[in-house]
Amino acid sequence: MNKSTLAGQIKSQQGDYSIHVGEGILDKIYNFSKNEINNSRIFLISDIKVFSGLGTNIIKAFESNSIKVESLSIELDESKKNLSTVDKIYGWLHEKGAERSDIIFSLGGGVTTDLIGYVAATWLRGIKLIHIPTTLASMVDASIGGKTAVNLTQGKNLIGAFHQPNLIVMDTKSLSTLNQKEMNSGWAEAIKHSLLFDNNLFEKFKNHSSELLNKGEPFFTDIIKRSVEIKADIVSKDEFETGTDRIKLNFGHTIGHALETATSYNSLLHGEAVSIGMVVASKISSALSYSDDNLTNEIQNILDEYNLPTRIPKNIDLDDLYTIAKSDKKVRAGKINWVLLKKIGESVIVNDVPKEIVIDSLRSSQ
Repeated sequence: MNKSTLAGQIKSQQGDYSIHVGEGILDKIYNFSKNEINNSRIFLISDIKVFSGLGTNIIKAFESNSIKVESLSIELDESKKNLSTVDKIYGWLHEKGAERSDIIFSLGGGVTTDLIGYVAATWLRGIKLIHIPTTLASMVDASIGGKTAVNLTQGKNLIGAFHQPNLIVMDTKSLSTLNQKEMNSGWAEAIKHSLLFDNNLFEKFKNHSSELLNKGEPFFTDIIKRSVEIKADIVSKDEFETGTDRIKLNFGHTIGHALETATSYNSLLHGEAVSIGMVVASKISSALSYSDDNLTNEIQNILDEYNLPTRIPKNIDLDDLYTIAKSDKKVRAGKINWVLLKKIGESVIVNDVPKEIVIDSLRSSQ
């Protein structure tokens, strides 16, 4: 196995695991995962959009090594990220006789890793899981750290569990067919990591946007790998989000999640909503004098550069948006935990932001 693909080693109470990132490494999926499989049967569950290409190749890789793969491909997007879809998958696993000693592979984007992760966490009280994320957002964020969830109509990710995978394999070559909107959504999460923890990475995003937007190798894969390293390091320090480091990864997510809920998960991709949420959070930070307007401008400029939205859609009622934000799972004693920036690389968590400052920041972002 090529050690240069190792992007992170997550330390977890549920077991340590590796994250591999590289261009074209899905050809080696059997080698990466053979130690985890043992005598398990494989249950590959994939987003229907990627099954015919990537999924069939994965099945061939295992079956050429005499390993049987049961496969299910279904439509997986935010509108399907619910208990109804979970129930259908439970039915399939039951029909196929999936046992606790078996292993689930998830293949797809962030919705896939979240939802299939939840299935793995709850089927027979938890079975082994390997993620193969196929979108940029799922690579740099959703697949890492064991957060699994499904949505309710009342809010995003309100039902879930912590269930760490046994392995994550990210092939950046699989991003070659990803549409631009999905790519942009993923850049939002990677840029978020730079804003929170790594000014040097932020400078690379700022100075090499053309190279990254055109997927120029090896720089493209190296930047993704660095973003993965940041997330892996944070998760290892704070597996169950009980400290402050992992909570900081929610920068932009309070309003981002509320926007997704307000638009019924069908007009904004997750990263697009987070992009708008980061702008709002930066304006709150400025209003409270943690930072100044220059930081907000810098954040807006970098998001613009990566073709990400920075304004709340005009048809959104801002009072409703605030009410939805207050139902977020990160609320404590009725107060929102806001992640705000002091400067690039330095953040703060604040839970006493007056409603009028939030509303003003929302209004100036619409």
